[in-house]
Amino acid sequence: MSESAYSALEINGRHVKIKEGIKESLANVDAIIFDCDGVLIDIRDSYNKAIHKTVEYIFSIMPVDVDGPITTDTQIDALRMCGGFNNDWDTTYVLSEWTFLNMPKECVKYFSDAMSNLEVSSSLTDMINFLSNSFRKNRCKMSLQEHRDKFIEMLRKLMKSKTYLDRYDIDTIMDMIAAEKELTNELRQFRKFLGYPGNFGECLLVTVFDELFYGAEGVEAVYNTKPFFFNGPGLFQNEKPLIKEETLIKLQKIVGHSRMTIASGRDRWSAKKVLGKLFEYFNQEAAVFLADEVRLIGQEAQKVGKPDPYSLFKAASYLLPKGNVLYVGDSAEDLLTTKNANKPMKRFIFAGIYASSDAPNLKIEHFMERGADIIIPSVNELPELLMYAKEGQTWKEGRL
Repeated sequence: MSESAYSALEINGRHVKIKEGIKESLANVDAIIFDCDGVLIDIRDSYNKAIHKTVEYIFSIMPVDVDGPITTDTQIDALRMCGGFNNDWDTTYVLSEWTFLNMPKECVKYFSDAMSNLEVSSSLTDMINFLSNSFRKNRCKMSLQEHRDKFIEMLRKLMKSKTYLDRYDIDTIMDMIAAEKELTNELRQFRKFLGYPGNFGECLLVTVFDELFYGAEGVEAVYNTKPFFFNGPGLFQNEKPLIKEETLIKLQKIVGHSRMTIASGRDRWSAKKVLGKLFEYFNQEAAVFLADEVRLIGQEAQKVGKPDPYSLFKAASYLLPKGNVLYVGDSAEDLLTTKNANKPMKRFIFAGIYASSDAPNLKIEHFMERGADIIIPSVNELPELLMYAKEGQTWKEGRL
């Protein structure tokens, strides 16, 4: 999508892009669905940290001492731009696989030998204790700088010929890399070690990630059990609302309280904790929190995660819009979800948020290339944007 296909506007000194021909559809919006992470809530100090710390914990068990960080935010952002990594468990899984395949071969052999001697029925804690004890004397040192860069370059090359990649696509590539390195059986053992996909308390990756994110209080509230590994506060406590109360009041006047809701991959409990009183501005009955559905229904519920339009259809069915629905997201997957929702009937408009990213210019470029309807810094510019469309207000023109 070329830049000439967009009008450049300015709201409160911040740059907005609107795709040519979308203004009339925007004027007909009478319902808004918000993604949560990176849209309503700043997650840069929570979910990203949970990914990094989970991978760190996993490899603290392994027979390897890593020089420097194992994973980076750049790697995480690169995966999120692939369109199939809305679930941070998937991101953690893929980064763990990549790290494992780039361990020194003697480390991989130590791990493989230990896994071969592990009892099949071992609990998570027994497995970790057994492996940790096995690797006390046999350890290797490694640096991942070169491998981190190669990972990002691999994704960039893949995305030149594809518009979408998810965990299953990357798994296939990992299988090929493992075969080239003659590590097929070892990768199979590592996947067994991670236990992913799986349930909290049974899957190492999910259990560690959620304990780090929720903390002891959250684990008891969400899972009704005590944590296995970490008893401290959860990383979600680092999160802060991005949306202002005055923005919600303005939007409420434009579309009405009952016509605003949330459709998110996360859970209701932590979203409510972070948003506080702001949470009450959203239609609770219409809200969709897929993490809760996964816990209630099981892993099968992940099949209707983004970019499947299930969450948009479900939320919209409660909002009962007469006109168009504006969906506000911040990722490639959010944009794909909107496009999939429009296949039966074009009714959804996508607004892509870019200022909550550590690489906002890349986010703008990505949204333009893929034809996002609106590209906007944050949710706090939405009231003026909608009033512009509905009442024909004018702004100072500018270029991004």
